Amino acid sequence: MFIFTITATDAFGNKKKVEIKAQTPEEALQILKGEGFRATLDDITDARKDTWWTKLQEIDFISRLSQVAKKDVLRLIKMLGNSLSRGRTLKATLEFIGENEDSKGLKNVIMKLIERMEKPFTSQVEIFNIFPQYFDEEFLGIIEAGETSSNLGEYLSDYVKEKKKQMELTAKFHSVLIKRGVTLIMILVVALIVVIFVIPQFKALFGEKMAIPWAMNFLLTLSKFFVRFGIIIGIIFGLSIATFYYFTVNHEKTRWWWHDFLLHMPILGKTLRTYYTAQFAYLLSTLLTKNVDIIRSMEIIIRQNNNVCMQNTYTNIIKCMQGGDDLFTAIIKENDAGRDYLIPSIVQAAKVGGATASLGDTLMDVRNDLDELFVIRLERAIKGFSAVFYAIIVMFAVFLAYAIGSAIIAFYENAQSLI
Repeated sequence: MFIFTITATDAFGNKKKVEIKAQTPEEALQILKGEGFRATLDDITDARKDTWWTKLQEIDFISRLSQVAKKDVLRLIKMLGNSLSRGRTLKATLEFIGENEDSKGLKNVIMKLIERMEKPFTSQVEIFNIFPQYFDEEFLGIIEAGETSSNLGEYLSDYVKEKKKQMELTAKFHSVLIKRGVTLIMILVVALIVVIFVIPQFKALFGEKMAIPWAMNFLLTLSKFFVRFGIIIGIIFGLSIATFYYFTVNHEKTRWWWHDFLLHMPILGKTLRTYYTAQFAYLLSTLLTKNVDIIRSMEIIIRQNNNVCMQNTYTNIIKCMQGGDDLFTAIIKENDAGRDYLIPSIVQAAKVGGATASLGDTLMDVRNDLDELFVIRLERAIKGFSAVFYAIIVMFAVFLAYAIGSAIIAFYENAQSLI
Protein backbone atom coordinates (compact mmCIF):
# COMPACT_ATOMS: atom_id res chain seq x y z
CA MET A 1 0.00 0.00 0.00
CA PHE A 2 1.29 3.48 -0.96
CA ILE A 3 0.33 7.03 0.02
CA PHE A 4 0.10 9.20 -3.10
CA THR A 5 0.23 13.00 -2.87
CA ILE A 6 -1.81 14.44 -5.73
CA THR A 7 -2.60 17.98 -6.85
CA ALA A 8 -6.27 17.45 -7.72
CA THR A 9 -8.93 19.75 -9.18
CA ASP A 10 -12.44 19.84 -7.72
CA ALA A 11 -15.73 20.42 -9.58
CA PHE A 12 -15.27 24.21 -9.32
CA GLY A 13 -11.74 24.23 -10.74
CA ASN A 14 -10.02 24.76 -7.37
CA LYS A 15 -6.73 22.93 -6.96
CA LYS A 16 -6.04 21.08 -3.73
CA LYS A 17 -3.31 18.77 -2.46
CA VAL A 18 -4.76 15.48 -1.29
CA GLU A 19 -3.29 12.21 -0.02
CA ILE A 20 -4.77 8.90 -1.19
CA LYS A 21 -3.95 5.37 -0.01
CA ALA A 22 -3.84 2.90 -2.91
CA GLN A 23 -1.83 0.04 -4.39
CA THR A 24 -1.17 1.76 -7.74
CA PRO A 25 -1.27 5.31 -9.17
CA GLU A 26 -4.20 4.31 -11.39
CA GLU A 27 -6.18 3.09 -8.37
CA ALA A 28 -5.45 6.37 -6.55
CA LEU A 29 -6.76 8.39 -9.50
CA GLN A 30 -9.88 6.21 -9.64
CA ILE A 31 -10.55 6.82 -5.93
CA LEU A 32 -10.14 10.57 -6.51
CA LYS A 33 -12.58 10.43 -9.42
CA GLY A 34 -15.14 8.73 -7.19
CA GLU A 35 -14.80 11.61 -4.71
CA GLY A 36 -15.47 14.22 -7.40
CA PHE A 37 -11.87 15.30 -8.17
CA ARG A 38 -9.97 15.34 -11.46
CA ALA A 39 -6.28 14.47 -11.81
CA THR A 40 -3.80 12.78 -14.15
CA LEU A 41 -0.63 10.78 -13.57
CA ASP A 42 1.36 14.02 -14.03
CA ASP A 43 -0.45 15.51 -11.01
CA ILE A 44 1.03 12.88 -8.66
CA THR A 45 3.81 14.71 -6.83
CA ASP A 46 4.87 12.07 -4.33
CA ALA A 47 4.44 8.37 -3.49
CA ARG A 48 5.68 6.68 -0.34
CA LYS A 49 5.19 3.33 1.36
CA ASP A 50 2.44 3.26 3.97
CA THR A 51 4.42 1.86 6.91
CA TRP A 52 4.41 2.42 10.67
CA TRP A 53 7.78 4.19 10.36
CA THR A 54 6.37 6.56 7.74
CA LYS A 55 3.41 7.39 9.99
CA LEU A 56 5.73 7.99 12.94
CA GLN A 57 7.90 10.36 10.88
CA GLU A 58 4.84 12.33 9.77
CA ILE A 59 3.68 13.06 13.32
CA ASP A 60 4.34 16.69 14.17
CA PHE A 61 4.99 16.34 17.89
CA ILE A 62 5.53 20.08 18.41
CA SER A 63 2.16 20.88 16.83
CA ARG A 64 0.51 18.15 18.88
CA LEU A 65 1.90 19.62 22.09
CA SER A 66 0.76 23.15 21.14
CA GLN A 67 -2.65 22.03 19.87
CA VAL A 68 -5.26 24.76 20.15
CA ALA A 69 -8.43 23.74 21.99
CA LYS A 70 -11.57 23.47 19.89
CA LYS A 71 -13.40 25.99 22.09
CA ASP A 72 -10.65 28.55 21.37
CA VAL A 73 -10.94 27.96 17.62
CA LEU A 74 -14.70 28.46 17.86
CA ARG A 75 -14.10 31.64 19.86
CA LEU A 76 -11.87 32.90 17.04
CA ILE A 77 -14.49 32.07 14.40
CA LYS A 78 -17.21 33.78 16.46
CA MET A 79 -15.11 36.94 16.74
CA LEU A 80 -14.44 36.80 13.00
CA GLY A 81 -18.16 36.48 12.32
CA ASN A 82 -19.08 39.40 14.60
CA SER A 83 -16.37 41.63 13.16
CA LEU A 84 -17.17 40.82 9.53
CA SER A 85 -20.86 41.54 10.21
CA ARG A 86 -19.82 45.04 11.31
CA GLY A 87 -18.02 45.67 8.02
CA ARG A 88 -14.38 45.02 8.95
CA THR A 89 -12.08 43.25 6.51
CA LEU A 90 -10.78 39.77 7.27
CA LYS A 91 -7.16 40.90 7.58
CA ALA A 92 -7.98 43.84 9.84
CA THR A 93 -10.08 41.54 12.01
CA LEU A 94 -7.29 38.96 12.34
CA GLU A 95 -4.73 41.66 13.18
CA PHE A 96 -7.00 43.15 15.86
CA ILE A 97 -7.75 39.74 17.43
CA GLY A 98 -4.09 38.72 17.27
CA GLU A 99 -2.93 41.83 19.14
CA ASN A 100 -5.29 41.14 22.05
CA GLU A 101 -5.13 37.32 22.20
CA ASP A 102 -3.68 35.74 25.36
CA SER A 103 -3.53 32.12 24.18
CA LYS A 104 -0.10 31.55 22.62
CA GLY A 105 -1.32 28.64 20.51
CA LEU A 106 -4.26 30.56 19.06
CA LYS A 107 -2.14 33.68 18.56
CA ASN A 108 0.33 31.59 16.56
CA VAL A 109 -2.51 30.33 14.35
CA ILE A 110 -3.74 33.90 13.79
CA MET A 111 -0.24 35.14 12.89
CA LYS A 112 0.19 32.34 10.34
CA LEU A 113 -3.21 33.16 8.82
CA ILE A 114 -2.12 36.80 8.46
CA GLU A 115 1.19 35.69 6.89
CA ARG A 116 -0.75 33.55 4.40
CA MET A 117 -2.93 36.55 3.48
CA GLU A 118 0.18 38.49 2.47
CA LYS A 119 0.83 35.92 -0.27
CA PRO A 120 -1.24 35.68 -3.49
CA PHE A 121 -4.51 33.74 -3.20
CA THR A 122 -7.61 33.32 -5.35
CA SER A 123 -9.98 32.36 -2.54
CA GLN A 124 -10.10 32.86 1.22
CA VAL A 125 -10.38 29.08 1.44
CA GLU A 126 -6.64 28.96 0.65
CA ILE A 127 -5.96 31.01 3.78
CA PHE A 128 -7.75 28.74 6.21
CA ASN A 129 -6.97 25.34 4.67
CA ILE A 130 -3.38 25.54 5.95
CA PHE A 131 -4.89 24.41 9.28
CA PRO A 132 -7.17 21.45 8.38
CA GLN A 133 -7.07 20.30 12.03
CA TYR A 134 -8.88 23.49 13.06
CA PHE A 135 -10.96 24.50 10.03
CA ASP A 136 -12.96 21.58 8.66
CA GLU A 137 -14.52 21.08 5.22
CA GLU A 138 -17.85 22.49 6.40
CA PHE A 139 -16.14 25.71 7.50
CA LEU A 140 -14.25 25.98 4.20
CA GLY A 141 -17.50 25.42 2.28
CA ILE A 142 -19.15 28.24 4.24
CA ILE A 143 -16.17 30.53 3.53
CA GLU A 144 -16.47 29.67 -0.17
CA ALA A 145 -20.20 30.44 -0.13
CA GLY A 146 -19.72 33.64 1.87
CA GLU A 147 -17.29 35.07 -0.68
CA THR A 148 -20.16 35.43 -3.17
CA SER A 149 -22.54 37.04 -0.67
CA SER A 150 -22.51 39.70 2.01
CA ASN A 151 -23.54 37.31 4.78
CA LEU A 152 -20.23 35.64 5.69
CA GLY A 153 -20.28 37.07 9.22
CA GLU A 154 -23.78 35.68 9.83
CA TYR A 155 -22.77 32.32 8.31
CA LEU A 156 -19.80 32.05 10.69
CA SER A 157 -21.92 32.92 13.74
CA ASP A 158 -24.42 30.20 12.78
CA TYR A 159 -21.54 27.76 12.28
CA VAL A 160 -20.26 28.42 15.82
CA LYS A 161 -23.72 27.93 17.36
CA GLU A 162 -24.15 24.58 15.61
CA LYS A 163 -20.67 23.38 16.53
CA LYS A 164 -21.22 24.22 20.19
CA LYS A 165 -24.48 22.30 20.11
CA GLN A 166 -22.68 19.28 18.61
CA MET A 167 -19.88 19.56 21.18
CA GLU A 168 -22.38 19.47 24.06
CA LEU A 169 -24.01 16.35 22.61
CA THR A 170 -20.64 14.67 22.03
CA ALA A 171 -19.43 15.60 25.52
CA LYS A 172 -22.54 14.00 27.03
CA PHE A 173 -21.90 10.78 25.11
CA HIS A 174 -18.19 10.71 25.99
CA SER A 175 -18.95 11.42 29.65
CA VAL A 176 -21.18 8.35 29.87
CA LEU A 177 -18.61 6.15 28.12
CA ILE A 178 -15.77 7.36 30.34
CA LYS A 179 -17.76 6.84 33.55
CA ARG A 180 -18.78 3.32 32.51
CA GLY A 181 -15.25 2.56 31.32
CA VAL A 182 -13.59 3.68 34.56
CA THR A 183 -16.14 1.74 36.62
CA LEU A 184 -15.58 -1.38 34.51
CA ILE A 185 -11.78 -1.16 34.84
CA MET A 186 -12.01 -0.73 38.63
CA ILE A 187 -14.34 -3.72 38.93
CA LEU A 188 -12.08 -5.87 36.74
CA VAL A 189 -9.02 -4.93 38.83
CA VAL A 190 -10.83 -5.77 42.09
CA ALA A 191 -12.14 -9.03 40.59
CA LEU A 192 -8.64 -10.07 39.46
CA ILE A 193 -7.16 -9.27 42.89
CA VAL A 194 -9.86 -11.34 44.59
CA VAL A 195 -9.55 -14.28 42.18
CA ILE A 196 -5.74 -14.34 42.01
CA PHE A 197 -4.73 -13.43 45.59
CA VAL A 198 -7.70 -13.93 47.95
CA ILE A 199 -9.40 -17.08 46.63
CA PRO A 200 -6.23 -19.30 46.76
CA GLN A 201 -6.12 -18.77 50.56
CA PHE A 202 -9.25 -20.91 50.87
CA LYS A 203 -7.33 -23.87 49.41
CA ALA A 204 -4.84 -23.69 52.28
CA LEU A 205 -7.69 -23.27 54.75
CA PHE A 206 -9.53 -26.40 53.59
CA GLY A 207 -6.41 -28.52 53.21
CA GLU A 208 -6.47 -31.85 51.39
CA LYS A 209 -9.16 -33.72 53.39
CA MET A 210 -12.10 -31.36 53.45
CA ALA A 211 -14.44 -31.26 50.45
CA ILE A 212 -14.60 -27.85 48.79
CA PRO A 213 -18.05 -26.57 47.65
CA TRP A 214 -18.50 -26.47 43.86
CA ALA A 215 -18.69 -22.64 43.63
CA MET A 216 -15.42 -22.16 45.52
CA ASN A 217 -13.84 -25.01 43.58
CA PHE A 218 -14.77 -23.21 40.34
CA LEU A 219 -13.13 -20.00 41.58
CA LEU A 220 -10.01 -21.91 42.65
CA THR A 221 -9.74 -23.48 39.20
CA LEU A 222 -10.23 -20.03 37.63
CA SER A 223 -7.55 -18.61 39.92
CA LYS A 224 -5.05 -21.33 38.92
CA PHE A 225 -5.79 -20.66 35.27
CA PHE A 226 -5.15 -16.90 35.58
CA VAL A 227 -1.99 -17.38 37.66
CA ARG A 228 -0.62 -19.82 35.11
CA PHE A 229 -1.74 -18.24 31.83
CA GLY A 230 -2.68 -14.65 32.81
CA ILE A 231 0.38 -12.97 31.23
CA ILE A 232 0.02 -15.01 28.03
CA ILE A 233 -3.70 -14.16 27.83
CA GLY A 234 -2.88 -10.46 28.36
CA ILE A 235 -0.28 -10.51 25.57
CA ILE A 236 -2.60 -12.36 23.18
CA PHE A 237 -5.45 -9.98 24.03
CA GLY A 238 -3.25 -6.91 23.41
CA LEU A 239 -1.91 -8.30 20.12
CA SER A 240 -5.44 -9.18 19.00
CA ILE A 241 -6.66 -5.63 19.62
CA ALA A 242 -3.62 -4.15 17.82
CA THR A 243 -4.08 -6.52 14.85
CA PHE A 244 -7.79 -5.80 14.64
CA TYR A 245 -7.14 -2.04 14.79
CA TYR A 246 -4.48 -2.29 12.07
CA PHE A 247 -6.78 -4.16 9.70
CA THR A 248 -9.78 -1.91 10.34
CA VAL A 249 -7.60 1.10 9.50
CA ASN A 250 -5.53 -0.25 6.61
CA HIS A 251 -7.55 -3.09 5.03
CA GLU A 252 -10.48 -1.85 2.97
CA LYS A 253 -12.68 -4.97 3.19
CA THR A 254 -12.13 -5.36 6.94
CA ARG A 255 -12.88 -1.66 7.51
CA TRP A 256 -16.07 -1.96 5.43
CA TRP A 257 -17.18 -5.06 7.36
CA TRP A 258 -16.54 -3.39 10.72
CA HIS A 259 -18.31 -0.14 9.84
CA ASP A 260 -21.28 -2.06 8.38
CA PHE A 261 -21.39 -4.24 11.50
CA LEU A 262 -21.51 -1.15 13.74
CA LEU A 263 -24.37 0.33 11.70
CA HIS A 264 -26.44 -2.86 12.06
CA MET A 265 -25.77 -3.68 15.72
CA PRO A 266 -28.87 -3.94 17.93
CA ILE A 267 -29.73 -0.56 19.52
CA LEU A 268 -26.29 0.98 18.82
CA GLY A 269 -26.64 0.54 15.05
CA LYS A 270 -29.93 2.43 14.88
CA THR A 271 -28.47 5.16 17.09
CA LEU A 272 -25.44 5.54 14.81
CA ARG A 273 -27.59 5.62 11.66
CA THR A 274 -29.73 8.33 13.25
CA TYR A 275 -26.59 10.32 14.10
CA TYR A 276 -25.17 10.05 10.58
CA THR A 277 -28.53 10.91 9.00
CA ALA A 278 -28.87 13.96 11.28
CA GLN A 279 -25.32 14.98 10.33
CA PHE A 280 -26.18 14.54 6.64
CA ALA A 281 -29.35 16.64 6.98
CA TYR A 282 -27.53 19.33 8.97
CA LEU A 283 -24.55 19.70 6.64
CA LEU A 284 -26.58 19.56 3.43
CA SER A 285 -29.23 22.01 4.70
CA THR A 286 -26.60 24.39 6.09
CA LEU A 287 -24.62 24.47 2.86
CA LEU A 288 -27.64 24.62 0.53
CA THR A 289 -29.19 27.53 2.44
CA LYS A 290 -25.85 29.33 2.03
CA ASN A 291 -25.98 28.79 -1.75
CA VAL A 292 -23.31 26.08 -1.96
CA ASP A 293 -23.87 23.79 -4.96
CA ILE A 294 -25.45 20.44 -4.00
CA ILE A 295 -22.62 18.38 -5.55
CA ARG A 296 -20.02 20.46 -3.75
CA SER A 297 -22.07 20.09 -0.53
CA MET A 298 -22.12 16.30 -0.93
CA GLU A 299 -18.34 16.27 -1.44
CA ILE A 300 -17.92 18.21 1.82
CA ILE A 301 -20.23 15.74 3.60
CA ILE A 302 -18.08 12.82 2.39
CA ARG A 303 -14.92 14.38 3.82
CA GLN A 304 -16.68 15.16 7.11
CA ASN A 305 -17.61 11.50 7.64
CA ASN A 306 -15.27 8.71 8.80
CA ASN A 307 -17.56 5.72 8.12
CA VAL A 308 -16.70 4.09 4.78
CA CYS A 309 -20.24 2.72 4.31
CA MET A 310 -21.71 6.21 4.64
CA GLN A 311 -18.98 7.66 2.40
CA ASN A 312 -19.78 5.08 -0.27
CA THR A 313 -23.50 5.88 -0.02
CA TYR A 314 -22.83 9.61 -0.48
CA THR A 315 -20.48 8.92 -3.40
CA ASN A 316 -23.17 6.83 -5.12
CA ILE A 317 -25.73 9.59 -4.52
CA ILE A 318 -23.38 12.09 -6.20
CA LYS A 319 -22.98 9.80 -9.22
CA CYS A 320 -26.77 9.44 -9.52
CA MET A 321 -27.27 13.22 -9.32
CA GLN A 322 -24.53 13.80 -11.88
CA GLY A 323 -26.47 11.38 -14.10
CA GLY A 324 -29.58 13.55 -13.84
CA ASP A 325 -31.41 12.17 -10.77
CA ASP A 326 -32.65 14.37 -7.95
CA LEU A 327 -31.69 13.69 -4.32
CA PHE A 328 -34.88 11.73 -3.59
CA THR A 329 -34.37 9.35 -6.54
CA ALA A 330 -30.67 8.91 -5.72
CA ILE A 331 -31.42 7.91 -2.11
CA ILE A 332 -34.18 5.52 -3.25
CA LYS A 333 -31.70 3.80 -5.60
CA GLU A 334 -29.27 3.34 -2.71
CA ASN A 335 -32.00 1.82 -0.53
CA ASP A 336 -33.10 -0.50 -3.36
CA ALA A 337 -29.49 -1.69 -3.67
CA GLY A 338 -29.57 -2.78 -0.01
CA ARG A 339 -27.49 0.13 1.29
CA ASP A 340 -30.21 1.64 3.47
CA TYR A 341 -27.90 3.41 5.91
CA LEU A 342 -29.88 6.68 5.90
CA ILE A 343 -33.04 6.37 8.00
CA PRO A 344 -36.42 6.68 6.17
CA SER A 345 -37.34 10.21 7.32
CA ILE A 346 -34.61 11.68 5.10
CA VAL A 347 -36.24 10.09 2.04
CA GLN A 348 -39.53 11.89 2.70
CA ALA A 349 -37.68 15.15 3.36
CA ALA A 350 -35.81 14.85 0.05
CA LYS A 351 -39.09 14.18 -1.77
CA VAL A 352 -40.96 17.13 -0.21
CA GLY A 353 -37.97 19.49 -0.48
CA GLY A 354 -37.41 18.63 -4.13
CA ALA A 355 -41.09 19.08 -5.00
CA THR A 356 -41.37 22.47 -3.26
CA ALA A 357 -37.94 23.81 -4.30
CA SER A 358 -37.06 24.28 -0.62
CA LEU A 359 -34.71 21.35 -0.04
CA GLY A 360 -32.39 23.22 2.34
CA ASP A 361 -35.17 24.47 4.62
CA THR A 362 -36.97 21.11 4.60
CA LEU A 363 -33.78 19.25 5.53
CA MET A 364 -33.13 21.73 8.35
CA ASP A 365 -36.59 21.04 9.81
CA VAL A 366 -35.99 17.29 9.58
CA ARG A 367 -32.55 17.71 11.09
CA ASN A 368 -34.05 19.31 14.21
CA ASP A 369 -36.42 16.34 14.56
CA LEU A 370 -33.53 13.92 14.03
CA ASP A 371 -31.49 15.62 16.74
CA GLU A 372 -34.29 14.96 19.23
CA LEU A 373 -34.65 11.39 17.96
CA PHE A 374 -30.90 10.86 18.28
CA VAL A 375 -30.91 12.05 21.91
CA ILE A 376 -33.83 9.70 22.69
CA ARG A 377 -32.10 6.73 21.03
CA LEU A 378 -28.79 7.60 22.65
CA GLU A 379 -30.39 7.67 26.10
CA ARG A 380 -32.14 4.39 25.33
CA ALA A 381 -28.83 2.82 24.24
CA ILE A 382 -27.13 4.11 27.40
CA LYS A 383 -29.91 2.67 29.58
CA GLY A 384 -29.69 -0.68 27.78
CA PHE A 385 -25.92 -0.78 28.13
CA SER A 386 -26.15 0.23 31.80
CA ALA A 387 -28.74 -2.47 32.51
CA VAL A 388 -26.52 -5.19 31.02
CA PHE A 389 -23.42 -3.70 32.65
CA TYR A 390 -24.87 -3.60 36.16
CA ALA A 391 -26.59 -6.98 35.74
CA ILE A 392 -23.20 -8.59 35.07
CA ILE A 393 -21.71 -6.84 38.12
CA VAL A 394 -24.57 -7.98 40.36
CA MET A 395 -24.35 -11.57 39.04
CA PHE A 396 -20.60 -11.68 39.72
CA ALA A 397 -21.03 -10.18 43.20
CA VAL A 398 -23.83 -12.64 44.06
CA PHE A 399 -21.79 -15.61 42.81
CA LEU A 400 -18.71 -14.44 44.71
CA ALA A 401 -20.73 -13.97 47.90
CA TYR A 402 -22.32 -17.41 47.44
CA ALA A 403 -18.93 -19.06 46.85
CA ILE A 404 -17.30 -17.47 49.90
CA GLY A 405 -20.40 -17.97 52.07
CA SER A 406 -20.77 -21.64 51.15
CA ALA A 407 -17.05 -22.17 51.77
CA ILE A 408 -17.24 -20.60 55.24
CA ILE A 409 -20.33 -22.66 56.16
CA ALA A 410 -18.67 -25.85 54.91
CA PHE A 411 -15.53 -25.03 56.87
CA TYR A 412 -17.38 -24.60 60.18
CA GLU A 413 -19.52 -27.70 59.59
CA ASN A 414 -16.41 -29.79 59.06
CA ALA A 415 -14.09 -28.00 61.50
CA GLN A 416 -13.88 -31.17 63.64
CA SER A 417 -12.27 -33.11 60.80
CA LEU A 418 -9.40 -30.62 60.66
CA ILE A 419 -8.33 -31.26 64.26
